[in-house]
Amino acid sequence: MTVERLQGVSLADGHTLQRYWQTAPVILEQAVDVSALVPDTETLIQILTETDLPSRLLTGVEGSTFTLEHGPFESFATPKKPWTALMHALEHLFPEYDQIRRSMTWLPHWRFEDCMLSWASVDGSVGRHFDQFSVFLIQLNGRRQWDIGPWATQSTPLVPNQPIALVEPEEPLATWTAHPGDVLYLPPNMIHHGVSLDPDCMTLSLGFRAPDAGALLEGALETLDSSQQQIRFNDPGRQHDGAPAEILASDLDKAKEAIMRYLDEPQVLEHLLATRVTAPYLEIEPVDDFDDQDIDPLIDSMTQWELDPGYRMAYVNQTLYVNGERIGDQTPSELLHLANTRAIQSSDIRKLESLWRDTIIDLIRTGSLIPSENDGT
Repeated sequence: MTVERLQGVSLADGHTLQRYWQTAPVILEQAVDVSALVPDTETLIQILTETDLPSRLLTGVEGSTFTLEHGPFESFATPKKPWTALMHALEHLFPEYDQIRRSMTWLPHWRFEDCMLSWASVDGSVGRHFDQFSVFLIQLNGRRQWDIGPWATQSTPLVPNQPIALVEPEEPLATWTAHPGDVLYLPPNMIHHGVSLDPDCMTLSLGFRAPDAGALLEGALETLDSSQQQIRFNDPGRQHDGAPAEILASDLDKAKEAIMRYLDEPQVLEHLLATRVTAPYLEIEPVDDFDDQDIDPLIDSMTQWELDPGYRMAYVNQTLYVNGERIGDQTPSELLHLANTRAIQSSDIRKLESLWRDTIIDLIRTGSLIPSENDGT
């Protein structure tokens, strides 16, 4: 297997990128204009020391034992050993990062997890590893050398006594140096190792959520109500031909049938998936900025509103889910448009009735729906 290199392909080019999604790595040369995307180091230090955004500091190189520290940090001084600082959920701070993932309309919004920035010294890395989700790695500043591949399998061993899940070196499928503007797409379970070649090497990672079966089944237990508890294991006409304590293969089949009957109940499966994929990456305490009497004049004074980047909306058959909760069914077109475009006009807000208008007002009150920067008023 070779790793293809493409030129003239942007992240918005779903026609091309769908061929690689979840199946093969691909290199996109000069796919992103990063001239306005590189933060200064003072800003990064402020993020590490003055915000509660998840962050980590890794020091070490392959072949040695890494050290791992979790932020927020009281102060930040660059370590003597090669280091990498990782900062998550930066779409909350940088609208331009959020705009990149919003441009990828060939993927649903709910598939997105977060924007993580890797800031590294020369020789800094996070070690050779693999992820269980898709990721686009955008080189913002400096150069990073990548070993790409091979695939990890269930038998791929992890390096012992490391603070993070690392794997031993193997012959990669390709070795490549990323320059600013280059992008590397990696599907799940593709082993990779990126090493910084320059000071202040910065790589922006767009990660995509992939809920595991265990999490979905956990959600099934949380939503099981009294009526659905009538779906039970049963085995009419049983002819037991095993030992008294033995669970037979036929018993396992009956258990599976009971689970499938539950999943086939109306709206159960939609609820399990929709609540999981709309759960916010960060639980941020909402700020109640407005009194009720201030909301209507504020709506009248603005033209357009936009969702905060951390806010999650999705729908199934016109049933709306917001930040992990089911809001209601028969969702009006104005709210579906908001979910799809993450923007809504004040004129459309005024058309809404009862529950749906209350939903919008609550978003405005808590700062989850904010006036558009391009509002022409």
